[in-house]
Amino acid sequence: MNIIRAEAPTRIDLAGGTLDIHPIFLFHQPALTINIAINIRAKVAIEPSEKTQIISQDQGVSAFWDDPRRISWEEHPRLELILRIIKSFNPTKGFKLTVNSEAPVGSGLGGSSVIAIALTAALARWLDVSFSQEELVDYAKSIETQTIKVPTGYQDYWGAVYGGVHSYEMGLNGKLKRTALGSDAFHRELERHIMLVYVGKPHFSGTNNWALFKQHIDGEKATVEFFERLKENALLMKEALQKESLENVADALNKDWNTRKTMLPTMTTPEIEKLVTETFKTGAFAARVCGAGGGGCTLLLVEPKKREETTALIQKMGMQILPAKISERGVSIEI
Repeated sequence: MNIIRAEAPTRIDLAGGTLDIHPIFLFHQPALTINIAINIRAKVAIEPSEKTQIISQDQGVSAFWDDPRRISWEEHPRLELILRIIKSFNPTKGFKLTVNSEAPVGSGLGGSSVIAIALTAALARWLDVSFSQEELVDYAKSIETQTIKVPTGYQDYWGAVYGGVHSYEMGLNGKLKRTALGSDAFHRELERHIMLVYVGKPHFSGTNNWALFKQHIDGEKATVEFFERLKENALLMKEALQKESLENVADALNKDWNTRKTMLPTMTTPEIEKLVTETFKTGAFAARVCGAGGGGCTLLLVEPKKREETTALIQKMGMQILPAKISERGVSIEI
């Protein structure tokens, strides 16, 4: 066996996050989730070995077994997702697996889901299992749901599989409608304005999607109305990207951020509020926290001529700017 390498992009969510959880999207049709795949990736490599070795480079954790059929995550809880995916394929011969996520801890970029996609794709290739793109998403999502034990959304997996800038719509027939948004030229223009800031590891878990899920199913009026506003924001974002209007993209981004933090104060922190307030004085004109918030990454749109000044300010605040570029390519495999 040659070395099998797979990698997949993380994503920046622009609008419609949390609407991608079944059956929530059934109650808010048309339910859209919009994201940008970026070149901060999860990478895996599988190679021959007499014994089974699992190495997570980003976590600094490893595990070893003489026989892969004895793999268990009870003694290796930080590797549970990885080990569950491996176990589901029932490998019988030894191998060495190396996993590395380029996304910082708690970044809000969907890193664990992207690992699940890259690893599932690599194992399927190694063991000659055939998956369509839709089946790959469902398989990885199902195992991560088993791992975290609450319902999960689709968008992290979609971004990892398809790449690019897309809206993802789940209809009443259960079929995904995927729409590419913006030309390559507009993507390059968008890139010139994107600044992805890692504020730091979340101080707490941020927004709990499971709590929102339960409140919605229980019919809590404020929560149902909140999801309806998220749908409206996503429709505005889709229209802005289709029209290739950076001004409208910024307006939709700011509107969605205000919607979320008003309903869910735990999404923001004093550090995030300071970042947004101060950078808006130097050249930023749109902001939105990625994922569940409470820390992690914040997306800014910044005037290119003000980029250097804004960068200096952010670095002075002790935060890290991640080199995010749009990844037009989704999951890929090399042998």
